[in-house]
Amino acid sequence: MSNKLYIGNIDKQVSEDEIRQLFLDRGIALQDVLLKSGYAFAECEDQAAVDNAIDKLAGKFHLVK
Repeated sequence: MSNKLYIGNIDKQVSEDEIRQLFLDRGIALQDVLLKSGYAFAECEDQAAVDNAIDKLAGKFHLVK
């Protein structure tokens, strides 16, 4: 099972640091972030961190400037 998350609907002006901070503010450290235009893939430490991120963030935040 993958420890990667897809993050969609991101404003093109949002930075990798802002994505990392959004997760860190909720106690979720990211190992890697691949930011593309309007979306990103984030790698978490383990499946528990992925599940935690989904519970805390799914559909609740919009990374829009």
